[in-house]
Amino acid sequence: MKISELRQLTPKKLLEELEKAERALAVSRFHVKTGQNQNVAEIKKLRNTIARIKTLLVEKERSETIPSSETK
Repeated sequence: MKISELRQLTPKKLLEELEKAERALAVSRFHVKTGQNQNVAEIKKLRNTIARIKTLLVEKERSETIPSSETK
């Protein structure tokens, strides 16, 4: 999922997407370890997606806790 698509989601939806991505990562790792799948690039893509989602969650959390008048 692209970052522009993720930015439009609410924090609740982002958490759902994070759970989906983490489950998909676990399944993908299992398939690679057992030899059912040779596509190791998928693991990297999922890890990057998870990192993007976590970054957006932190950004949204910080923007809610810091009033705009205090930011520099």
